[in-house]
Amino acid sequence: MRVGIVGSGRLGSPLGRLLAVAGHDVFFSDADPARAAAAARAADGQARGGRPGQAARFGEVVIMAVGWEAFPAVVAELDGTLAGKIVVDPSNPIGERDGAAVVVAVPGGLTSPQYQQHVLGEQVRLVRTFNTKYPNELLELGIAGQRGGARADMPYWGDDDEAKKAVVPLIEDAGFTAIDGGGLSEAL
Repeated sequence: MRVGIVGSGRLGSPLGRLLAVAGHDVFFSDADPARAAAAARAADGQARGGRPGQAARFGEVVIMAVGWEAFPAVVAELDGTLAGKIVVDPSNPIGERDGAAVVVAVPGGLTSPQYQQHVLGEQVRLVRTFNTKYPNELLELGIAGQRGGARADMPYWGDDDEAKKAVVPLIEDAGFTAIDGGGLSEAL
């Protein structure tokens, strides 16, 4: 599958690496093209690097591996490129204040992915997953699962059943056991 990754940092890089090793064609992107190129070089498999708009156009599935507070601005920069796409949201409502991680309030009493769906628009097919493990833990557990070791559970949530079905193989190929958590209103 063609996977576009928007954000090649602490989460996008290891997740893309797991998917590239599993045989997916991965396009890393970042506001800093050198960072995307470095992530592509570090991945074993079919990987390349470029700009976020290129990754969004490339991917059959697009993983938005950007910080919670940056998410709306990045979506705006993509300017409708995600319409009709399956988008994976691994972000958690966590920001940074004075160098420390802080929980950010989700507006309107929504769950985090319900809010992200609002930001993305209803034409985007959102699935929330890859948000329950720290980035270093994600890579370590994924590699273990890919190599035949114990597989950690990876829950996923979404309101579009076909989009959820399309994302399950990515979760499993990344070395995890996919666990259906229900709809976006039930998401962690």
